[in-house]
Amino acid sequence: MVTPFAVKLSEQDMLDIAAYYSYLPRQPGYHSDPAVDAPQIVARGAPMRNGPACSSCHGTTDAKLGTPWLDGQSAVYIKAQLQAFAAGARRNDISEQMRNIARQMTAAEIDEAARYHAGGP
Repeated sequence: MVTPFAVKLSEQDMLDIAAYYSYLPRQPGYHSDPAVDAPQIVARGAPMRNGPACSSCHGTTDAKLGTPWLDGQSAVYIKAQLQAFAAGARRNDISEQMRNIARQMTAAEIDEAARYHAGGP
């Protein structure tokens, strides 16, 4: 999605911005409210539907290389991206892994994951 701030960026500007953000170190993960337990889909996934835990790839400093850190993202943004993956509208996942995972998630699980990650730093 192109926002008004990104419309006038050149290809090189976007590459430079991406390089800058990828250079920044990841901060150790923590949840802003330690009393809030991670929902099932985040912590353990949906094993009966062959769905991995969100945290297995999108965890903290030990997350897989190349996967975005979700904590602190807007709940609206996370929900919209999961819905786009589920619908096949977002297709930037190698081997369709996020599309396959998002298709298996229920609407409630998408909401829970989005709210939980939005509460991070």
